[in-house]
Amino acid sequence: MRSVQPWRQFDFLLLVAMLLLVALGVAMVRSATLNTPDLADLWRRQANFAVMGLALFLVLAAVPYTWWRSIWWLGYLIALGLLVLVLFVGRSEIGDVRRWFYIGTFRFQPSFPAMLLHIFAVAAVLEYRPSRRRRLPTNGEQEETPPGLVPYILSGLITLVLAGLVFREPDLSTAAIYGVVWLAMAFISGVRLVYLFGTFALGLVGAIPLWQIMRPYQRERLLVFLNPERDPGALYNIHQALISIGSGGLWGQGYGVGSQSQLHFLRVRHTDFIFSVIGEELGFIGVMLMLSLYLIIAWRLLRAALLAPDRFGRLIVAGMGAIIFSPLLINVGMNIGLLPVTGLPLPFISYGGTALLTYMAALGLVESVAMRHQER
Repeated sequence: MRSVQPWRQFDFLLLVAMLLLVALGVAMVRSATLNTPDLADLWRRQANFAVMGLALFLVLAAVPYTWWRSIWWLGYLIALGLLVLVLFVGRSEIGDVRRWFYIGTFRFQPSFPAMLLHIFAVAAVLEYRPSRRRRLPTNGEQEETPPGLVPYILSGLITLVLAGLVFREPDLSTAAIYGVVWLAMAFISGVRLVYLFGTFALGLVGAIPLWQIMRPYQRERLLVFLNPERDPGALYNIHQALISIGSGGLWGQGYGVGSQSQLHFLRVRHTDFIFSVIGEELGFIGVMLMLSLYLIIAWRLLRAALLAPDRFGRLIVAGMGAIIFSPLLINVGMNIGLLPVTGLPLPFISYGGTALLTYMAALGLVESVAMRHQER
């Protein structure tokens, strides 16, 4: 009976919210690619990835999350190897960008699954267990001592190496997500705030040399965002996205009949700007329903973190939440013109097999923690 007991704690609400978002994503990819013959089959590919993602979700939920604690170093080496290898043998149709492995017709972006392996490494390092612990006066349970400076620095170096490799692809936005994930996990681990403030200070100083080594198009995106008059033409897609969202009104123009998307005024509408397609075709109500599903996932993640039996489990949940909700905020902010244009997808919605599998795997790992919250 012990082997089946964790499934009694299975969080079906988390699963349902995820599947509804994935189904919405498949439907909107189909709508965004209507009347585009060379993209007409993308929604079927996305549906196939969704089926694989569901299988991956269930497998990872079945595996005790504590298993990853003992092999975190192996996972980190695999992530490191993939990110180094893609710089040499990766291919792209865009200049000298090297972000993907091509296996037949399948395009694999290692920076996404490497995030999951990165989270295991950071969680293991921050799960510092000192030999001496104080006891709580109320219930006698042992109080966890926050990680010290050495684990914090080591986890930062682990992150810096992987983020640096992703930056070299080049992929600044995804590299930044690695940093956000690390800071979120460090904060949840309870490190001293002075460490975090010191990190932000170093980040501000490091922004100067970083600016110098950024690619010209990366610098231009930021400069145009800060000063739109610098190149009004560069903001074409942002303007079209705002028109799309605004024209949706309360109820939307209807599925598959959005003017900006169906007439192809809105570019990359099945990936970066699919949020605008949702706003145009499903309206304010549709967007609110979509965001409500994300809110349900956030609630279930918070529940899993609070119920986690150890720090390692809490940090896993925090890391998985960061890789889902930081791209969500950035993508939505980009679509409504509040943030610079990036290539980050809308989680579970935008077309992209590697990203979808990564996000569904992330929730599978959260499910693994939630299912074992009584194992104390």
